[in-house]
Amino acid sequence: MTPSQRMIFGFCGIAGCLGVMLAALGAHLPDTAFIPGGRPMLSRAVEMLMWHVIALLALGVSGAAPLRWIALPMASGTVLFVGSVVSLALQGPNVAFLAPIGGMLTMAAWLGLTVMAVFAQRRMRAAK
Repeated sequence: MTPSQRMIFGFCGIAGCLGVMLAALGAHLPDTAFIPGGRPMLSRAVEMLMWHVIALLALGVSGAAPLRWIALPMASGTVLFVGSVVSLALQGPNVAFLAPIGGMLTMAAWLGLTVMAVFAQRRMRAAK
């Protein structure tokens, strides 16, 4: 296992654990723990977190070295986006300004994956 794979898998383990913990909080905390509409907001943040954990696991399993440059902004963006939404939903510190930064990083990672796929296809054609 490469160092980048260990980092990706380590992040996925922690993020997956946090996803389960946040889902449990969303299911069991009293309504007073949330802002109005906070419970569904937390639920959507957990969904976002868990889907990106799955995507990052796939990147890690692939073992392709260039994909670490996709995994880093995807993980960072997910943390910033989900963290700010969870903080808002649970009446925590106001760090909502981080959500757009996290969202942009996450979207950039997905677009980066698309660009890598396009150029990989071109390299394969050129090699034939």
